[in-house]
Amino acid sequence: MSSDPTMPSVPTPEGSEPAGLLLSRDLIFTSKITGTARELGHRVMVAGNTALAQAMIEQWKPRVVFVDLSAGELVSIPALLAYRTLAGEGTPFIAFGSHVDTAALADARSAGCDPVLARSQFTAQLPDLIRRAFA
Repeated sequence: MSSDPTMPSVPTPEGSEPAGLLLSRDLIFTSKITGTARELGHRVMVAGNTALAQAMIEQWKPRVVFVDLSAGELVSIPALLAYRTLAGEGTPFIAFGSHVDTAALADARSAGCDPVLARSQFTAQLPDLIRRAFA
């Protein structure tokens, strides 16, 4: 961790398994995603602001980044592009959002998220998405 007092404190994941990262402020989806990952033997950490997200990606290069498109500026196009640059090539960014917010879904695609799913699809496919991301 940085000794710079302006840098956010980044929790260090236990164990040596690379963790996933969830960009979200929604407690229901946070619990659903982290709980499902834990049941499958994986760890997904959560960032609720851009400074923490950037620090977490930079420090421990997650194997997958889940993107909750309802998280506002945390998941804006410029923020997603910056996260993707920090994460490096090959890190999947899996986005999910409201099926009626077609602009947010399209923005996520344009920022390189793949797949981009409606919340209902994401929820239905979550165990398989986690298994594939950590395979």
